[in-house]
Amino acid sequence: MNNVTAIRQETWPALSEMGITRFHEIAHYSLRQDGDDRDVLKISYKRQKGSLLPESRKYRFGRSLKTIVADGGTARLEDTYEISPYLLNAVAELDRLVTDNALVDADSREAKSGFDRKATLLVEINHIERTLGERLGPADAGTIAAKFADVRRQIEAL
Repeated sequence: MNNVTAIRQETWPALSEMGITRFHEIAHYSLRQDGDDRDVLKISYKRQKGSLLPESRKYRFGRSLKTIVADGGTARLEDTYEISPYLLNAVAELDRLVTDNALVDADSREAKSGFDRKATLLVEINHIERTLGERLGPADAGTIAAKFADVRRQIEAL
């Protein structure tokens, strides 16, 4: 186990105990009750295209039976089921993890769109330069080429 994996497992101990290792791929989760005594946690992943790993996994957690007095004046008892504390820890970690992953995805989308915008602008400038070069004479082409080179440098600096 390398240092990065160890740090991630220390950060997400409940999820690590469940066997989850690809924390960065978790997209969202859902939690539902299956009968009185069981909860089902479904974790969905955002996988790379062509990945053979599953898109989601289900984990089942039992609920603990607790007998309480139903009414203070009578001796009537009532059974209730409580959510597993282990599941509560996992859900708390998932809340933090899903939020973190959403922020990382938003940052990477912005970075990609910024890169795409630069590339698009450079293609447009090349097209405009060619069009103007065809329409203007050779005397003006040098001045235009210098100006377009300056604009390209400014775009690359963004």
